[in-house]
Amino acid sequence: MAAGDDFERRLMLSVDAKGYGSKRGGVHGMIQESLLRVLAEAGERTGLNRTAWARQPLGDGELAILPATEPEPRVVEDFPRQLAAAIRRHNRSLREEHQLRLRLAIHFGTAIPAANGFAGAGPVHVSRLCESRRLKDLLVASGAALVVALSDTVYADVVVQGHTSLDPEDFRRVRVHEKELDVDAWVWVPGGDVHALTLSEPPDTAEGAPAGGPTPQKLNVNVFNEHVDARRAVFGFQE
Repeated sequence: MAAGDDFERRLMLSVDAKGYGSKRGGVHGMIQESLLRVLAEAGERTGLNRTAWARQPLGDGELAILPATEPEPRVVEDFPRQLAAAIRRHNRSLREEHQLRLRLAIHFGTAIPAANGFAGAGPVHVSRLCESRRLKDLLVASGAALVVALSDTVYADVVVQGHTSLDPEDFRRVRVHEKELDVDAWVWVPGGDVHALTLSEPPDTAEGAPAGGPTPQKLNVNVFNEHVDARRAVFGFQE
């Protein structure tokens, strides 16, 4: 008989606030309260039941494992739109130091209840997407209230298959290499044009280097136009 009766595949979210660690300690409590407020507002306006989510607080963020009763297309499209709107409303009357800007990642994968939250590849995957340098750079470049990353699975099954009103062209494919994760992800800026942003390529995907492959080495070539005594000489070495 197969082991692992607690094996489950679930929809999951990871959200994180920009610049939390660099803010003064007195601001941290305000950021945490604001984060919970905008998440609750977005969930309510979207018709989702956040009280049924298995939520793991992360101070300036949250990991949430959703029940099967939550409609995935609504989570993928409506929740991010409402979350972006809630953040903008929240920020209107605040100084920049107190304003909230978030990264959101959505994935569907394995999530197994464990002693201190959830185990399995899914929570790791969605957390790495949210923490990735690519998504952080996107938030800075866009100046937006919210940027979103969908895993390849969610993008293919929900967006490409037409289960939302989102156009696949609203998304931009990026390569995320974060710790042990090396995958494609699909990024979106609600209310913005993600294709208009300039994003630097990570070193391992720069032109001339295959993704995940070694950086090409410089080859020194010696050219001689006259007779040379080459005894004991070494040519064609690499730096």
